[in-house]
Amino acid sequence: MKSEMTNGNRPAERGPKAGKGAGRKKGAVQVPEVRIGEKVRGLRKKNGYSIQKLAELSGVSPAGVYKIETNGMVPTVTTLMKLAVALEQPVSYFVEVGESLPEVRCIRKGERTLLASGQEGRTEVVAERLRGGRLETLFRTLEAGARSRAPHVQAGCETLVYCVRGDLVVRRGEEAYRLKEGDSLHHQAGGKVMFENAGRAAAQFLVVHAHATVN
Repeated sequence: MKSEMTNGNRPAERGPKAGKGAGRKKGAVQVPEVRIGEKVRGLRKKNGYSIQKLAELSGVSPAGVYKIETNGMVPTVTTLMKLAVALEQPVSYFVEVGESLPEVRCIRKGERTLLASGQEGRTEVVAERLRGGRLETLFRTLEAGARSRAPHVQAGCETLVYCVRGDLVVRRGEEAYRLKEGDSLHHQAGGKVMFENAGRAAAQFLVVHAHATVN
């Protein structure tokens, strides 16, 4: 049986046409470019840190910092959180895409982003940055007698801590503030802040940040 021919000697093409987009699955998710490496490098230089200095502050190896900055490695969530603390920025700063951020965002209880979870408690995002916005809100839970492992770094922003339930101690430098249900603490940037649960039951609280814009 002769093959079906066209244009002289070439078999006729069947199925999808070859060309741009060939092999791409319909409805495939397009991941936006977030430039984590460029943002890490930019903040490091802005702070006057060498790669070695940033490595010491964050606990990430110098080789790891270099690979991230040169896009040779995509950081894990844990690594990104370490760099965020060392560079005094929220994790969202490194992954947001500017114009792609929405003007309105509704986050359902079951759809919260989980930033951390462990024996001491958990941290969830209840309000993420909007286009041109500065607010970010975390819902934190500390188990009885627990203390937040990593200090919460403040950098050019004001913060509101609202105790939803339990007995919470907020340590800001050498000062300590005890908050009970319905109490709040509103303060400007001022060093490292630690959270402790002084009660016998889990403490729940909101941490609202108004971040300064990074140019």
